[in-house]
Amino acid sequence: MKKLTQKLMIGVVMSTSILLTAGVQAKYIDKYTEQKLVKVCEAIKSNSRIKLDSAIKDSGISAKALGKGLVCNGYDPVTFAIASGAKTNAKFLANRTSLNYEDLLAKL
Repeated sequence: MKKLTQKLMIGVVMSTSILLTAGVQAKYIDKYTEQKLVKVCEAIKSNSRIKLDSAIKDSGISAKALGKGLVCNGYDPVTFAIASGAKTNAKFLANRTSLNYEDLLAKL
């Protein structure tokens, strides 16, 4: 029983430290990077592939990485594009992130 309690305590400490580390990393995005990510969200909403490609290239982050980590107005990029009526960009981002556009559309 004592070993189980020790393992549980170690697990809780490790989980807490991981969560705290992740929270700290998310808080400290420099203003320059933040502006570039906001431009990506604006480009997604515009439904222009040219603007989106340019914003992604300017951000220096791959479309796949943006699709999995970027949050625009509380949504992932594909859902944000669908909610904004940017069907072209939604399909493009869904393809880049290996998501099914039709499934996401059905959930909304």
